[in-house]
Amino acid sequence: MNIELQKTGDLTATLKIDLQTSDYEENVNKVLRDYQRKAQMPGFRPGKVPFGLTKKMYGQAATADEINKLLSDALDNYIKENNIQLLGNPLANTEKTEQFDFSTAQNMSFYFDLAYSPSFEVKLSPDLGVTYYKITASDKMATDYMADIRQRQGEMTEVDKVEKNDLIKGDFIELNEDGSIKENGLATSGTINTATIKDEEILNSLIGSTAGSVIKVDTGKYTVTNDEKATMLGVTAEVAADASSVYNFTITAINRMIPAEMNEEFYEKIFPGAEIKSEAEMLEKIKQEANQSFVAESDRKFFNDALEALIESSNIALPDEFVKRWLVETNPDKLTAEDVERDYEGYGRSLRWQLIENRLVTEHNIGVSDEEVKDVFRGYFRRPGSEEMDEETKMRIDGIADSFMKNKEDAGRIRNQLFEKKLIDLLKDKIQAKEENLSYEDFLKMASSK
Repeated sequence: MNIELQKTGDLTATLKIDLQTSDYEENVNKVLRDYQRKAQMPGFRPGKVPFGLTKKMYGQAATADEINKLLSDALDNYIKENNIQLLGNPLANTEKTEQFDFSTAQNMSFYFDLAYSPSFEVKLSPDLGVTYYKITASDKMATDYMADIRQRQGEMTEVDKVEKNDLIKGDFIELNEDGSIKENGLATSGTINTATIKDEEILNSLIGSTAGSVIKVDTGKYTVTNDEKATMLGVTAEVAADASSVYNFTITAINRMIPAEMNEEFYEKIFPGAEIKSEAEMLEKIKQEANQSFVAESDRKFFNDALEALIESSNIALPDEFVKRWLVETNPDKLTAEDVERDYEGYGRSLRWQLIENRLVTEHNIGVSDEEVKDVFRGYFRRPGSEEMDEETKMRIDGIADSFMKNKEDAGRIRNQLFEKKLIDLLKDKIQAKEENLSYEDFLKMASSK
């Protein structure tokens, strides 16, 4: 066997592997003799099939298999022994490699195209110019959220007159096109939720109505979907689909959600143990909780910005034509050459980031152990403040965590989350990004403008 590396570009090369008959013939014959011992063929006792007949039947397949194994081992060994850092995998060069008849022993030459992993430098420093946007809750957000909590924790009360956001109960009577009551038409009890009405004119026509008031309702103007119509009429979706749109609606009751009263009992119910005494403290607590929940979004924005900055600053050159071919050949059921050509900018960006990420993992020893994954599962079953547990409880929780680890999908998801967290923490520590406070509303505006 002879192997020769022929450079074809700054980042590409072709590996030529010359095989002589002596490189594979002995192994092929060994395989065929094994077939001969096991072969069962009419007219011959087991193990007594002539070798020539065995070779005629199985020789081509056995030769192809042995040559493929030989080529695979030769490729792997050459790459390892010469410490070649590859980009992607070697690709068979079908233009240079001849078509061989494996039924006859012969000398052969095979060609494989390679791409080298490009050299580049990853500089983690403030010079990248990445900003860490610390998202904060505005006074309005906290106030609106508190109003929403009060509404959800409130009490439904019957009132005399309709106001905005009231729930109106009543009886629907189906009408003809001329406004007369339809004979054998739909008669049902339902509700109109004024909070869902977008048309101001319709909403204003309801405001001030009282029990006993009769209102002409066109469900096509009050609802958008058939399911909404069904909910309004208090019928099934099938009945609503067949029913007409215009009804007399007689109000039978008006219900209003009275917001929960702002007092220490309410504060304790929403934030147990926080010892909140006033509305101002409640608003501050809401902001704190919101700000904590925004950390993940701040981190995600920082990570994406850092990723872009690193890709830009690393200036990684790629052997584009090889990469395009590699993408198609390794994803034959998913990608065509046209797909890759159209979306190559995105594929190139992803590949550059993968190279950078691999470098960071190697240089900074980033990894996630099974124990770290298990500890996340354990955390699902620990009560806050219960770090000190008896041995029986620990063993029980460990057993549950072990069973969770058997679910490869869930364990993989947790592993990925932990890995990304470590990567983000590394970037935060090394880049030392400039910090900028930004309200959630302004953050959304910024994100939508890009």
